[in-house]
Amino acid sequence: MIKRTNSSLLSCTIKDFFHIIKSTPSRSDALKIIADMAINNFGEYITPGNLKITDEIIINLIELIDQIIYEFRDSTDNEPNIRDYIIDDLYSKLSLTLEALNNPERYLSNIKNRSLFPDDLTIIRNKHITTIIPLLTSEYEGITNLQNEIIKTLLYFADETTIDFYFNSYKNAANEFIKSASLLGLKYTYNKGLNWNIVKELNGGMTELVLFAEHFNEMKISINPIPSSKEELTFTLLHIEKNIEQLTDIDSIQWIMNLLLSIPLYNLENSWLCEINTSLSNILLKTDLNILKELLKNEQFLIKTMNFIDLLPSKIFNRLTGRFDELGMEFLSNLNYAIEKKKVIITSDNSNILNYLCWNSTDTF
Repeated sequence: MIKRTNSSLLSCTIKDFFHIIKSTPSRSDALKIIADMAINNFGEYITPGNLKITDEIIINLIELIDQIIYEFRDSTDNEPNIRDYIIDDLYSKLSLTLEALNNPERYLSNIKNRSLFPDDLTIIRNKHITTIIPLLTSEYEGITNLQNEIIKTLLYFADETTIDFYFNSYKNAANEFIKSASLLGLKYTYNKGLNWNIVKELNGGMTELVLFAEHFNEMKISINPIPSSKEELTFTLLHIEKNIEQLTDIDSIQWIMNLLLSIPLYNLENSWLCEINTSLSNILLKTDLNILKELLKNEQFLIKTMNFIDLLPSKIFNRLTGRFDELGMEFLSNLNYAIEKKKVIITSDNSNILNYLCWNSTDTF
Protein backbone atom coordinates (compact mmCIF):
# COMPACT_ATOMS: atom_id res chain seq x y z
CA MET A 1 0.00 0.00 0.00
CA ILE A 2 1.37 3.45 -0.90
CA LYS A 3 2.13 5.69 2.02
CA ARG A 4 0.25 8.93 1.53
CA THR A 5 2.03 12.13 2.34
CA ASN A 6 1.27 15.73 3.13
CA SER A 7 2.98 18.96 2.20
CA SER A 8 4.83 19.30 5.50
CA LEU A 9 6.39 15.82 5.25
CA LEU A 10 7.39 16.49 1.64
CA SER A 11 8.91 19.85 2.57
CA CYS A 12 10.93 18.30 5.39
CA THR A 13 12.06 15.46 3.14
CA ILE A 14 13.30 17.89 0.48
CA LYS A 15 15.38 19.65 3.13
CA ASP A 16 16.77 16.29 4.29
CA PHE A 17 17.69 15.36 0.71
CA PHE A 18 19.59 18.64 0.35
CA HIS A 19 21.52 18.00 3.57
CA ILE A 20 22.45 14.50 2.34
CA ILE A 21 23.73 15.89 -0.97
CA LYS A 22 25.87 18.45 0.85
CA SER A 23 27.23 16.12 3.55
CA THR A 24 27.93 12.90 1.61
CA PRO A 25 31.16 12.93 -0.47
CA SER A 26 30.26 9.94 -2.65
CA ARG A 27 27.61 10.69 -5.28
CA SER A 28 26.52 7.06 -5.40
CA ASP A 29 26.25 6.82 -1.61
CA ALA A 30 24.26 10.06 -1.46
CA LEU A 31 21.75 8.83 -4.04
CA LYS A 32 21.44 5.45 -2.28
CA ILE A 33 20.68 7.14 1.06
CA ILE A 34 18.13 9.39 -0.64
CA ALA A 35 16.48 6.42 -2.37
CA ASP A 36 16.17 4.55 0.94
CA MET A 37 14.74 7.63 2.68
CA ALA A 38 12.21 8.20 -0.10
CA ILE A 39 11.03 4.57 0.08
CA ASN A 40 10.74 4.81 3.87
CA ASN A 41 8.70 8.03 3.66
CA PHE A 42 6.54 7.40 0.61
CA GLY A 43 6.77 3.74 -0.41
CA GLU A 44 8.51 2.12 -3.37
CA TYR A 45 6.06 3.36 -5.99
CA ILE A 46 6.25 7.15 -6.07
CA THR A 47 4.41 9.35 -8.56
CA PRO A 48 3.37 13.02 -8.52
CA GLY A 49 -0.27 11.93 -8.70
CA ASN A 50 0.02 9.72 -5.62
CA LEU A 51 1.40 12.67 -3.71
CA LYS A 52 -1.18 15.06 -5.24
CA ILE A 53 1.49 17.43 -6.54
CA THR A 54 0.69 20.10 -9.12
CA ASP A 55 3.90 22.18 -8.89
CA GLU A 56 6.00 21.47 -12.01
CA ILE A 57 9.34 21.73 -10.18
CA ILE A 58 8.30 19.22 -7.51
CA ILE A 59 6.78 16.96 -10.18
CA ASN A 60 10.16 16.79 -11.92
CA LEU A 61 11.85 16.17 -8.56
CA ILE A 62 9.54 13.27 -7.65
CA GLU A 63 10.01 11.68 -11.09
CA LEU A 64 13.76 12.03 -10.63
CA ILE A 65 13.61 10.36 -7.20
CA ASP A 66 11.62 7.53 -8.79
CA GLN A 67 14.40 7.07 -11.38
CA ILE A 68 16.98 6.98 -8.58
CA ILE A 69 15.01 4.32 -6.69
CA TYR A 70 14.79 2.25 -9.88
CA GLU A 71 18.53 2.57 -10.50
CA PHE A 72 19.45 1.24 -7.09
CA ARG A 73 16.73 -1.41 -6.98
CA ASP A 74 16.76 -2.99 -10.44
CA SER A 75 19.48 -1.63 -12.70
CA THR A 76 22.60 -3.42 -11.44
CA ASP A 77 23.86 -5.08 -14.63
CA ASN A 78 25.11 -1.98 -16.44
CA GLU A 79 28.76 -1.67 -17.38
CA PRO A 80 30.66 0.40 -14.79
CA ASN A 81 31.20 3.33 -17.17
CA ILE A 82 27.50 3.37 -18.11
CA ARG A 83 26.45 3.21 -14.47
CA ASP A 84 28.86 6.02 -13.59
CA TYR A 85 27.34 8.18 -16.33
CA ILE A 86 23.82 7.46 -15.05
CA ILE A 87 24.80 8.24 -11.46
CA ASP A 88 26.49 11.52 -12.47
CA ASP A 89 23.49 12.59 -14.55
CA LEU A 90 20.96 11.79 -11.80
CA TYR A 91 23.12 13.45 -9.17
CA SER A 92 23.59 16.64 -11.23
CA LYS A 93 19.86 17.02 -11.89
CA LEU A 94 18.91 16.25 -8.30
CA SER A 95 21.56 18.57 -6.89
CA LEU A 96 20.54 21.61 -8.96
CA THR A 97 16.84 21.13 -8.16
CA LEU A 98 17.45 20.74 -4.43
CA GLU A 99 19.73 23.78 -4.51
CA ALA A 100 17.05 25.87 -6.23
CA LEU A 101 14.49 24.83 -3.62
CA ASN A 102 16.70 25.19 -0.54
CA ASN A 103 19.34 27.79 -1.41
CA PRO A 104 18.13 30.03 -4.28
CA GLU A 105 21.06 32.46 -3.94
CA ARG A 106 23.62 29.70 -4.39
CA TYR A 107 21.59 28.28 -7.28
CA LEU A 108 21.69 31.64 -9.08
CA SER A 109 25.42 31.91 -8.49
CA ASN A 110 26.21 28.40 -9.73
CA ILE A 111 23.97 28.36 -12.81
CA LYS A 112 26.18 30.94 -14.51
CA ASN A 113 29.20 28.62 -14.30
CA ARG A 114 27.80 25.35 -15.63
CA SER A 115 25.81 23.87 -18.48
CA LEU A 116 22.05 24.29 -18.47
CA PHE A 117 19.74 21.31 -17.93
CA PRO A 118 16.08 21.08 -18.99
CA ASP A 119 15.26 21.09 -15.25
CA ASP A 120 16.77 24.60 -15.04
CA LEU A 121 14.23 25.94 -17.52
CA THR A 122 11.36 24.53 -15.46
CA ILE A 123 12.79 26.16 -12.34
CA ILE A 124 13.43 29.53 -14.02
CA ARG A 125 9.94 29.95 -15.47
CA ASN A 126 8.07 28.64 -12.40
CA LYS A 127 10.07 30.84 -10.01
CA HIS A 128 10.08 33.69 -12.56
CA ILE A 129 13.79 34.40 -12.20
CA THR A 130 14.17 37.49 -14.37
CA THR A 131 17.90 37.89 -13.74
CA ILE A 132 18.55 34.80 -15.84
CA ILE A 133 17.07 36.26 -19.05
CA PRO A 134 20.42 37.46 -20.52
CA LEU A 135 21.91 34.01 -19.91
CA LEU A 136 18.96 32.34 -21.64
CA THR A 137 19.03 34.58 -24.70
CA SER A 138 22.79 34.09 -25.02
CA GLU A 139 22.44 30.34 -24.68
CA TYR A 140 19.56 30.30 -27.18
CA GLU A 141 21.61 32.08 -29.83
CA GLY A 142 24.53 29.66 -29.39
CA ILE A 143 24.73 25.95 -30.16
CA THR A 144 22.29 24.21 -27.83
CA ASN A 145 19.80 21.37 -27.84
CA LEU A 146 17.60 23.31 -25.42
CA GLN A 147 16.13 25.83 -27.87
CA ASN A 148 12.58 24.52 -27.50
CA GLU A 149 12.73 24.69 -23.71
CA ILE A 150 14.40 28.12 -23.73
CA ILE A 151 11.94 29.79 -26.11
CA LYS A 152 9.04 28.36 -24.10
CA THR A 153 10.57 29.72 -20.90
CA LEU A 154 11.14 33.17 -22.38
CA LEU A 155 7.41 33.42 -23.15
CA TYR A 156 6.96 33.80 -19.39
CA PHE A 157 9.18 36.89 -19.53
CA ALA A 158 7.62 38.65 -22.52
CA ASP A 159 7.74 42.06 -20.82
CA GLU A 160 11.49 41.69 -20.30
CA THR A 161 12.29 40.17 -23.71
CA THR A 162 12.73 42.36 -26.77
CA ILE A 163 10.51 42.14 -29.82
CA ASP A 164 13.68 41.78 -31.91
CA PHE A 165 14.50 38.55 -30.10
CA TYR A 166 11.18 36.94 -31.04
CA PHE A 167 11.33 38.36 -34.56
CA ASN A 168 14.82 36.98 -35.21
CA SER A 169 13.88 33.69 -33.59
CA TYR A 170 10.90 33.35 -35.93
CA LYS A 171 12.97 34.35 -38.95
CA ASN A 172 15.77 31.87 -38.18
CA ALA A 173 13.67 29.08 -36.63
CA ALA A 174 15.02 25.59 -37.17
CA ASN A 175 11.67 23.88 -36.57
CA GLU A 176 7.95 24.56 -36.45
CA PHE A 177 7.72 24.34 -32.66
CA ILE A 178 10.09 27.31 -32.39
CA LYS A 179 8.21 29.18 -35.14
CA SER A 180 4.97 28.74 -33.19
CA ALA A 181 6.52 29.80 -29.88
CA SER A 182 8.25 32.78 -31.49
CA LEU A 183 4.96 33.97 -32.99
CA LEU A 184 3.36 33.74 -29.56
CA GLY A 185 6.20 35.89 -28.22
CA LEU A 186 5.52 38.39 -31.00
CA LYS A 187 1.83 38.34 -30.09
CA TYR A 188 2.70 39.18 -26.49
CA THR A 189 4.99 42.04 -27.55
CA TYR A 190 3.06 43.42 -30.56
CA ASN A 191 2.36 46.67 -28.69
CA LYS A 192 6.10 47.39 -28.83
CA GLY A 193 5.76 48.22 -32.51
CA LEU A 194 5.22 44.92 -34.35
CA ASN A 195 4.28 45.15 -38.02
CA TRP A 196 2.47 41.91 -38.88
CA ASN A 197 2.91 42.58 -42.60
CA ILE A 198 6.68 42.28 -42.21
CA VAL A 199 6.21 38.95 -40.39
CA LYS A 200 4.01 37.74 -43.25
CA GLU A 201 6.78 38.52 -45.71
CA LEU A 202 9.00 36.05 -43.80
CA ASN A 203 6.33 33.40 -43.50
CA GLY A 204 8.00 30.75 -45.70
CA GLY A 205 4.66 29.27 -46.68
CA MET A 206 3.13 29.78 -43.20
CA THR A 207 0.72 32.60 -44.01
CA GLU A 208 -2.18 30.84 -42.29
CA LEU A 209 -0.19 30.46 -39.08
CA VAL A 210 0.76 34.16 -39.06
CA LEU A 211 -2.86 35.17 -39.68
CA PHE A 212 -3.96 32.83 -36.88
CA ALA A 213 -1.47 34.47 -34.51
CA GLU A 214 -2.40 38.00 -35.58
CA HIS A 215 -6.12 37.51 -34.98
CA PHE A 216 -5.87 35.22 -31.94
CA ASN A 217 -7.84 36.56 -28.96
CA GLU A 218 -5.68 36.13 -25.85
CA MET A 219 -8.37 37.18 -23.36
CA LYS A 220 -11.46 35.35 -24.65
CA ILE A 221 -10.01 31.98 -25.59
CA SER A 222 -13.40 30.44 -26.40
CA ILE A 223 -14.10 32.75 -29.36
CA ASN A 224 -11.01 31.54 -31.25
CA PRO A 225 -11.30 28.91 -33.98
CA ILE A 226 -9.98 25.46 -33.10
CA PRO A 227 -6.44 25.20 -34.55
CA SER A 228 -6.23 23.60 -37.99
CA SER A 229 -2.51 22.70 -37.94
CA LYS A 230 0.19 21.42 -35.59
CA GLU A 231 1.73 24.88 -35.49
CA GLU A 232 -1.55 26.56 -34.54
CA LEU A 233 -2.12 23.87 -31.90
CA THR A 234 1.32 24.50 -30.39
CA PHE A 235 0.82 28.29 -30.38
CA THR A 236 -2.52 27.87 -28.60
CA LEU A 237 -1.41 25.28 -26.03
CA LEU A 238 1.63 27.31 -25.02
CA HIS A 239 -0.62 30.32 -24.45
CA ILE A 240 -3.13 28.28 -22.42
CA GLU A 241 -0.40 26.61 -20.36
CA LYS A 242 1.00 30.02 -19.40
CA ASN A 243 -2.40 31.51 -18.57
CA ILE A 244 -4.52 28.56 -17.38
CA GLU A 245 -4.97 29.92 -13.85
CA GLN A 246 -6.65 33.03 -15.29
CA LEU A 247 -8.94 31.05 -17.62
CA THR A 248 -11.60 30.16 -15.06
CA ASP A 249 -14.95 30.55 -16.80
CA ILE A 250 -16.86 27.48 -17.99
CA ASP A 251 -16.82 28.50 -21.68
CA SER A 252 -13.02 28.77 -21.66
CA ILE A 253 -12.54 25.44 -19.84
CA GLN A 254 -14.93 23.64 -22.17
CA TRP A 255 -13.14 25.08 -25.22
CA ILE A 256 -9.76 24.09 -23.78
CA MET A 257 -10.92 20.54 -23.03
CA ASN A 258 -12.29 20.14 -26.57
CA LEU A 259 -8.92 21.33 -27.87
CA LEU A 260 -7.06 18.76 -25.74
CA LEU A 261 -9.34 15.99 -26.97
CA SER A 262 -8.43 16.90 -30.55
CA ILE A 263 -4.66 16.43 -30.06
CA PRO A 264 -4.52 12.85 -31.48
CA LEU A 265 -5.84 14.19 -34.80
CA TYR A 266 -2.65 16.19 -35.46
CA ASN A 267 -0.27 13.20 -35.94
CA LEU A 268 2.62 14.80 -34.07
CA GLU A 269 6.09 13.30 -34.28
CA ASN A 270 7.54 11.90 -31.05
CA SER A 271 9.75 14.78 -29.91
CA TRP A 272 7.05 17.33 -30.68
CA LEU A 273 4.38 15.18 -29.02
CA CYS A 274 6.51 14.98 -25.88
CA GLU A 275 6.45 18.79 -25.60
CA ILE A 276 2.70 18.87 -26.23
CA ASN A 277 2.03 16.20 -23.59
CA THR A 278 3.99 18.19 -21.02
CA SER A 279 1.88 21.27 -21.78
CA LEU A 280 -1.27 19.16 -21.66
CA SER A 281 -0.47 17.78 -18.20
CA ASN A 282 0.38 21.24 -16.84
CA ILE A 283 -2.93 22.55 -18.16
CA LEU A 284 -4.96 19.73 -16.60
CA LEU A 285 -3.16 20.05 -13.28
CA LYS A 286 -4.11 23.73 -13.01
CA THR A 287 -7.56 23.72 -14.59
CA ASP A 288 -10.31 24.89 -12.23
CA LEU A 289 -11.40 21.65 -10.55
CA ASN A 290 -14.98 22.68 -9.82
CA ILE A 291 -15.66 23.53 -13.47
CA LEU A 292 -13.99 20.33 -14.65
CA LYS A 293 -16.09 18.32 -12.19
CA GLU A 294 -19.23 19.94 -13.58
CA LEU A 295 -18.28 19.23 -17.19
CA LEU A 296 -17.52 15.58 -16.42
CA LYS A 297 -21.06 15.02 -15.16
CA ASN A 298 -22.04 14.92 -18.84
CA GLU A 299 -21.66 11.25 -19.78
CA GLN A 300 -20.60 11.83 -23.38
CA PHE A 301 -17.94 14.30 -22.30
CA LEU A 302 -16.76 11.90 -19.59
CA ILE A 303 -16.46 9.07 -22.13
CA LYS A 304 -14.51 11.15 -24.66
CA THR A 305 -12.22 12.54 -21.97
CA MET A 306 -11.43 9.18 -20.39
CA ASN A 307 -10.85 7.46 -23.73
CA PHE A 308 -8.37 10.22 -24.56
CA ILE A 309 -6.61 10.16 -21.18
CA ASP A 310 -6.24 6.38 -21.34
CA LEU A 311 -4.02 6.86 -24.42
CA LEU A 312 -1.57 9.17 -22.64
CA PRO A 313 1.94 7.94 -21.79
CA SER A 314 1.99 6.45 -18.29
CA LYS A 315 4.39 9.17 -17.10
CA ILE A 316 1.83 11.87 -17.97
CA PHE A 317 -1.10 9.85 -16.61
CA ASN A 318 0.73 9.34 -13.31
CA ARG A 319 0.89 13.10 -12.87
CA LEU A 320 -2.91 13.33 -13.12
CA THR A 321 -4.15 10.65 -10.73
CA GLY A 322 -4.24 13.06 -7.79
CA ARG A 323 -6.69 15.19 -9.76
CA PHE A 324 -8.90 12.13 -10.30
CA ASP A 325 -8.91 11.56 -6.53
CA GLU A 326 -9.92 15.19 -5.99
CA LEU A 327 -12.80 14.92 -8.47
CA GLY A 328 -14.53 12.81 -5.84
CA MET A 329 -16.75 9.75 -5.52
CA GLU A 330 -19.36 10.85 -8.06
CA PHE A 331 -16.73 11.07 -10.79
CA LEU A 332 -15.18 7.71 -9.83
CA SER A 333 -18.58 6.02 -9.68
CA ASN A 334 -19.61 7.44 -13.07
CA LEU A 335 -16.30 6.34 -14.57
CA ASN A 336 -16.63 2.83 -13.14
CA TYR A 337 -20.19 2.59 -14.48
CA ALA A 338 -19.12 3.75 -17.96
CA ILE A 339 -16.43 1.06 -18.04
CA GLU A 340 -18.81 -1.66 -16.85
CA LYS A 341 -21.27 -0.71 -19.61
CA LYS A 342 -18.36 -0.64 -22.12
CA LYS A 343 -18.93 3.01 -22.89
CA VAL A 344 -15.33 3.76 -21.98
CA ILE A 345 -13.48 1.18 -24.06
CA ILE A 346 -10.53 -0.49 -22.34
CA THR A 347 -8.45 -2.19 -25.04
CA SER A 348 -5.32 -3.05 -23.07
CA ASP A 349 -4.58 -5.02 -19.90
CA ASN A 350 -2.09 -2.25 -19.16
CA SER A 351 -4.76 0.46 -19.36
CA ASN A 352 -3.95 3.58 -17.36
CA ILE A 353 -7.52 3.96 -16.15
CA LEU A 354 -8.05 0.29 -15.33
CA ASN A 355 -4.84 0.19 -13.31
CA TYR A 356 -5.88 3.36 -11.49
CA LEU A 357 -9.33 2.03 -10.61
CA CYS A 358 -7.95 -1.34 -9.49
CA TRP A 359 -5.32 0.35 -7.35
CA ASN A 360 -7.94 2.55 -5.69
CA SER A 361 -10.74 -0.03 -5.52
CA THR A 362 -10.24 -0.81 -1.84
CA ASP A 363 -10.47 2.88 -1.00
CA THR A 364 -13.24 4.01 -3.31
CA PHE A 365 -15.62 1.12 -4.10
